[in-house]
Amino acid sequence: MPRRARKDLNTSFFHVIVQGLNKEFIFKNNKYKDQYLQLMKKFKKDSDINIISYCIMSNHTHLLLHTENITKLSSFMKNINERFARYYNEKENRVGYVFKNRFLSESITNQKYLLNCISYIHKNPVKANMVQECGAYKYSSYNDYIYKKGFVNSEICELVFGKRYIDVEEFKKMHSNKLYYFKEYDDMTKENMQEIILEFESKYQRKWSDIIAEPGNLENIIKEIKERMQIANITLAKYLKISRNKVDRIIKKT
Repeated sequence: MPRRARKDLNTSFFHVIVQGLNKEFIFKNNKYKDQYLQLMKKFKKDSDINIISYCIMSNHTHLLLHTENITKLSSFMKNINERFARYYNEKENRVGYVFKNRFLSESITNQKYLLNCISYIHKNPVKANMVQECGAYKYSSYNDYIYKKGFVNSEICELVFGKRYIDVEEFKKMHSNKLYYFKEYDDMTKENMQEIILEFESKYQRKWSDIIAEPGNLENIIKEIKERMQIANITLAKYLKISRNKVDRIIKKT
């Protein structure tokens, strides 16, 4: 797949996360997902926002947005979320806040991180066992890239890949790589770590404490987590419930 020659990007790419208050399933059926998607389309028309990728899950939404003006990003998300909150409260006969926060955002600073973020967003439904493959999920931009529809056009492809077209097979292959987690925020990091621990317990068919007690397992696990997550050693030590020095020694060896 064509890539940009430069490794560093400006901070015009942002990974945005919208979560339901108390993890409430605010997108619990297709009616609500359709409404949020329609609002994305509506407010994009009058903004300078490019929607690079998205995935609307049951209790949260991921968006990868491009803009040269962070103020416009804030306005774009505010319009969508406020309009959806009114719609949701009316349909559910409720009042009050709908979203956990206004929204959370993280800048994307290099090409590898950008491609990993696209893959991460599209693989959310697979990770949640909602579908077997990315293309089977209706409410993400994965098929927009495959069939050049929706939010994806030649200009978006050029922004992401440096060319006005993409190799579909290479795009699919990009999503078959190891899933990368993102150190978005502390609570998200905690949830991701919990998911990773469950993965290893399923893989080894043993309790976590028994897995890491076996010689060699901890070193392999830490190496894999560091490959998959952007996480500080001290944070990793906290979630693994081991000493920071132990993590440091293992990292140095690898």
